Amino acid sequence: MGNTYIKIYRGLLDWEWFNDSKMVHLYIFLLIKANYVDANWRGQEIKRGQLVTGLDSLSKQTGISKQSIRTCLERLKLTNEINIESTNKFSLITIVKYEFTISQWSTKL
Repeated sequence: MGNTYIKIYRGLLDWEWFNDSKMVHLYIFLLIKANYVDANWRGQEIKRGQLVTGLDSLSKQTGISKQSIRTCLERLKLTNEINIESTNKFSLITIVKYEFTISQWSTKL
């Protein structure tokens, strides 16, 4: 994964959550960590634009508190940026309109 990249569209400045640094930090982290190709994980297909994670993992990897992660995820769900399917062991996060987001950001540069 270290040899790939995402491009960021300057229109991010107009995003409704842009003034909340934790929201921007978490959303960009999710974009970077999301699968860019379909893959399998423990017998489950994880599609392009999805990632398997949990609150503890997100908190450790981003340096954002678990409570702030919960709040940010709820806001991202509320504004239809992500969907979350949770189990007792992990959460599958799907970035809504992943294809559009990635292609929009890369073609606007």
